[in-house]
Amino acid sequence: MSLLRIVLAVAKKDFRTAISYRVGFVSATFAALWGLIAFRFISKLVNTGQFSGSSVAYFKFAIVGLLFASILQPTAAGTANSVRSEQVQGTLEYMASQPVRRLSLGLSWSAYGFLESMAVAAVALLATIPMGFRVTNINVPVVLAVIVLSILAFAAVGNIGAALTIVIQQGASIVNGVLSLVGVISGTLFPIAEFPYWLRFFSNLSPLTYALDALRSATLANQPPTSYTKDLLVLVGFAVVFLPLSAWILDRAFRVAQRSGTLSTF
Repeated sequence: MSLLRIVLAVAKKDFRTAISYRVGFVSATFAALWGLIAFRFISKLVNTGQFSGSSVAYFKFAIVGLLFASILQPTAAGTANSVRSEQVQGTLEYMASQPVRRLSLGLSWSAYGFLESMAVAAVALLATIPMGFRVTNINVPVVLAVIVLSILAFAAVGNIGAALTIVIQQGASIVNGVLSLVGVISGTLFPIAEFPYWLRFFSNLSPLTYALDALRSATLANQPPTSYTKDLLVLVGFAVVFLPLSAWILDRAFRVAQRSGTLSTF
């Protein structure tokens, strides 16, 4: 069975489950809009450094970081959440017995979270236009490359979270905690140049740092110069190394749970 068919089949199943709880999408969209409105007013107070001379400069900076992080977080955490749901429903053992590669299974578990978060982000982005968020001269190839490579890199995080869920049933909370920390040190809301040196060291270890640098330079004016080639190569490196590694970790988690008889434990 092809990867695309597996991903679409699992995403369709997750969509049918989610559609019965329509209020979830509405509340997620409302929460995103409320947060963006708050940052529009905060932006009026930030008028120093690279944000000087414009009341919307920080707003645009924060919007790119918040919306992109809001897409990546469900992509990663959604994998662990899907595994947990399979455990509770008693279908995880059946899924493990199917002739499906673990990498394909992990990507399929993250598919619906990605699609739903993209829809929420699109609605939120449209709502920011009346608030002053406008971009010109977008580098479309760079934007698309950053999105694809970042999704692959964070899918690896999701696979590791799924492995933890299979073994200890608590992967989602761990992944969410790690992603919250990564979001802060990667410059989602603040320029990394303002961080102390020791914190910038850890920022440079995060794939989100390079993704946001490239994304902001490709969409916003008056951004610090960055090398698209370097940023994209770093993201390629993260995806190439960590995606197969995470699939191996996920496979080992299945083996451990099967040997210990805890695969259906929840």
